Order: sequence, then structure tokens, then C-alpha cells
Amino acid sequence: MPLQDQLYSYFELDQRVRAMRSRLDGATRRRDAQQRKLEQLQQASAELNQQLKVAKAHAATLEGEADEIETRIVAQRDKMNNVTSNKEYSALLVEVNTLKADKSKIDDAQLESMTKADTLTAEYEALSAKVDSQQKLVAGATKDVAEAESEVGDKLKELEAERDAAGEPLDADIRKTFDRLSHTYDGEAMAEISEQDRRRMEYTCGGCYTLLPVESVNSLITKPDQLTTCGTCNRILYVSTELRESLAAGK
Repeated sequence: MPLQDQLYSYFELDQRVRAMRSRLDGATRRRDAQQRKLEQLQQASAELNQQLKVAKAHAATLEGEADEIETRIVAQRDKMNNVTSNKEYSALLVEVNTLKADKSKIDDAQLESMTKADTLTAEYEALSAKVDSQQKLVAGATKDVAEAESEVGDKLKELEAERDAAGEPLDADIRKTFDRLSHTYDGEAMAEISEQDRRRMEYTCGGCYTLLPVESVNSLITKPDQLTTCGTCNRILYVSTELRESLAAGK
């Protein structure tokens, strides 16, 4: 089999493999995207939960400090009931008022901290609901991947084996060129020659639509074992059977 026919057979099989893989790859990309979003939500949820714990702990600490001051106020008032001098009573009264002022500040701080905790709790609950919803989306996307793998798995393996077998006779350097072009042009390593005007001998590359030299067209017809590429996009050129037969017949 001429090189050009070998290349085209390999190209056709590669196209079929890519088409079959497209659903599986698409399902995998969607699952991975949903998984990344879930991880982001879980990270945000963990950070928010940590903030909530800190706010609650701070509020509890302030509550303890307020209770301690209240205990001291009660103790000082008991002393005030038992003192016998105005001076001692006044001193205790100043201390009680100072403690009450300190407790008022702590009460305000505690209220602020509790309010913050309430806000964080609401945000955490809302975010937890989003995490639950996202987990369901990930589960659905994972199921889609499993279904796609089940549908195309064996067929894809068979087709890949057929493609690989078709590529074995090709020279290693040619395979390397094909693979490089396939990577560059998303599977479109080869381009069909398109006839624009035979009388004026105008032919274009089906990949980049550039006008081709007549020599390139002639090479495809007269040298089937030679690799012919587009001078602009470097794709491997091929000619359809119909055009080849028509040109060979001189029509």
C-alpha cells in the first residue's frame, strides 16, 4: 500500500478514535470541573466553620469574664452592707461602679461576638446546603463518566488497537510528524486538497485554505510514497480518490 494511503487509513482511524473518546472526555471534564467546585466549597465551608468556632469560643470567654466580674460586684456589695464608715463605704462604691463599667464593656463585646457567631452560623448553614447540592452534582457527573466508559470502553479499546496496528508500518519519523501535527491541530493532522479551478490549475489546502503550488498536487498524484505537506500550515496533504482518478485520467 502506498505511503499516502497508509497515512490516510491511519488518519481515518485516528479520527474515529477521537470521535469516540469525545463523549468520555467531555463527561470526565465535566466531572472534574464539578469536583473542583465541590473542593472549593468544602474549603470555604471549613474556613467559615473555623471562624464560627473562634467567635463562639470568644463569646464564651467573655461570658466567663462577665460572670467573674458579677461575682466580684456581689461580693463588694455584701461588704458595703457590713461596713461602718462612710470612707470605707465610698471606696467600695467606687470599686463596684468601676467593676460595673468593666462588665458593661465586656457585655457589649460579648453581644458583638454572639451577633457575629449568629451571622457566621447562618452563612455556614447556607454554604453547607451548597456543599450538599454540589455533592449531588458530582455524584451525577461521576455516574455519567461510568456510563460513558461502559458504552465506549471495549469498542474504544478495539478501535485504538486497530489504529495502532495501521500505524505500525509507518516510519517512526513520519509517525512523529503526524502526532505532532495532530497535537497542534487537534486531530487534524491531514488536509484534503480542494480543487478551485482545474483550467487555471488552482488548488488549495483544506486546512488553511492557502493556494498550493501545482508541484504539490503533482507529487500527490505521481509520487504516492512521498510525504507531501502544505507549505503554510505544514499539514500532511491528501487527495480524494475521485480527484486523483480524474487528474490521472487527464479530465
